[in-house]
This record gives sequence, C-alpha cells and structure tokens, in this order.
Amino acid sequence: MTRSPFYQSSVPDTPGDLVITHEVISSRARELWLEQGCPKNRDEAIWLEAEAELRAIQQGFFRHPHLQATG
Repeated sequence: MTRSPFYQSSVPDTPGDLVITHEVISSRARELWLEQGCPKNRDEAIWLEAEAELRAIQQGFFRHPHLQATG
C-alpha cells in the first residue's frame, strides 16, 4: 500500500508524539481538498476536518487506513 507524503513526513510511530503545527494541518487539509476534487467554498470545513483528524490521531482514536500510525 502506498502511503501519502503526509503520512511519511508527519505521523510518528507513536500517535502521542504527533506535534500538530500549522504546516501539518495545512498539508493534511490540502490532501483532503485534493481527495474531494478541489471543491470551492469549503476551505474552512476542510481545514477543520484535517485538524480534527490529526487530533484524533494524536489521541490514538483515529484509524484511517492510510494515516494510521504503526507501532
């Protein structure tokens, strides 16, 4: 399975070690935007989705098959 550049550069082996920065959120938000077909007028919703996803990963609750940290 090919993992996204976001996963390779941003998600550590231990979810609790994930540091959520503006750049990390921006990277994930861009991926979501592209995955959703580059929709217009959804910038804020996609940003919030990315942020929520990252916080769930950080807390060990999110289990997306491409973003799940291994360890």
